[in-house]
Amino acid sequence: RHTPTPPEQLARNSSQTFPLDTTATNESAAPADMSAPPQSTMSKLKANLGAVDWSVGSFMLLNFCSSVGIVITNKIVMDKYGFKFATTLTFTHFVMTFLCLCLSALFGVFKIKKLPIMKVAKLAAGSMGFVVLTNLSLQYNSIGFYQIMKVMTTPTVIIIEALFFQKYLDGKLRLSIIPICLGVILTSATDYRLNLVGTLYAVAGVIVTSFYQIWSGTLQKSLECDALQLQFYAAPLSAIFILPFIPLFDNLRFNDPASVWNFAYTPTNIGLIFSTGMIAFLVNISIFLVIGKSSALTYNILGHAKTCFVLINDFAFFGRPLDIQNTAGILCAMTGVFWYTHLKLEKARMEQEAKDASSGAKEGAELTTVSPAPESNESPVKASTPRGVNSEAELLVPAPQGQVQGFNERADNDKTA
Repeated sequence: RHTPTPPEQLARNSSQTFPLDTTATNESAAPADMSAPPQSTMSKLKANLGAVDWSVGSFMLLNFCSSVGIVITNKIVMDKYGFKFATTLTFTHFVMTFLCLCLSALFGVFKIKKLPIMKVAKLAAGSMGFVVLTNLSLQYNSIGFYQIMKVMTTPTVIIIEALFFQKYLDGKLRLSIIPICLGVILTSATDYRLNLVGTLYAVAGVIVTSFYQIWSGTLQKSLECDALQLQFYAAPLSAIFILPFIPLFDNLRFNDPASVWNFAYTPTNIGLIFSTGMIAFLVNISIFLVIGKSSALTYNILGHAKTCFVLINDFAFFGRPLDIQNTAGILCAMTGVFWYTHLKLEKARMEQEAKDASSGAKEGAELTTVSPAPESNESPVKASTPRGVNSEAELLVPAPQGQVQGFNERADNDKTA
């Protein structure tokens, strides 16, 4: 039975403000913020620069400088001082990397973590395969085809990540890869002669190098270790794996005056070889740092940028002839590099903004849930509701005194009957 609400209670209910009204007002006002004018290109660039992770930028700068430095010092050691034993030099680099990591751990730079040898061994095997197959590709192919196959590492990384790791690249990022690869090919490739054996070595080198770069990042995540902890195991294993291949590429015959044993060692060239090992230590750890904090694809793009920088230095300081093909290639590649960088920074900025908005909304919800309701001396009253809609609301509304008395009299009569 519906009980009519007293006039004074209706007046009190009519003065109340319900949260539903506030919500409706906010929802209707929300589209007004979305109609703001779009950001200009310069404002987007500034916003994207604000999303830069400077730790990743410092690792990239370290890799950039150390890679350029290792190219220059290796060139001096091999060309100027005649130390032509590239595989032996690579072995020395792995040994120096391990020794420097031991010193770093001794001085507390990082803590040595126990890692499964078998899982790290595949990474070391990939490092060894990269060195060996690259040398074989250079030995059996022309310089132009060798450079083209090195560029093919970038699309191979994209394909492997999609097929085996379910990691897919956005459409715009895929488009930005095209001018990078095309520009590097135009700039560095002039002779495209190839043969079957050299092609097989080159293709195998591209595949092994791609897996090596991908594993450098995935193992850091799966083993929950950092770049230094992973390299502490990978460097000595790589040195061990490359030992059997030294006699294949370098002259180790004791009776041959041109062998590595009969090289005219001096304090100067020994110091230079030692310096290449120190720089190789920085290269090796920076590779893992960059890939671990970004991706194997980003490391490839950084490598193409380094190639263009080295070529520009050759044109500017070492008298390399500059023609239309080289100029167009450098401009094309660097355009792709800047485009890729812009897209990656924009994606990072949008993800950070979404994360901040989500955390802000979560904090607001927690504050709303925790805050206590205001105390009131009045009895709980709800607004009058049509009959049958909310029986609980009808029970909470007090009935006039006369009606209560009438109900009690009828109940007594029923009991008497």
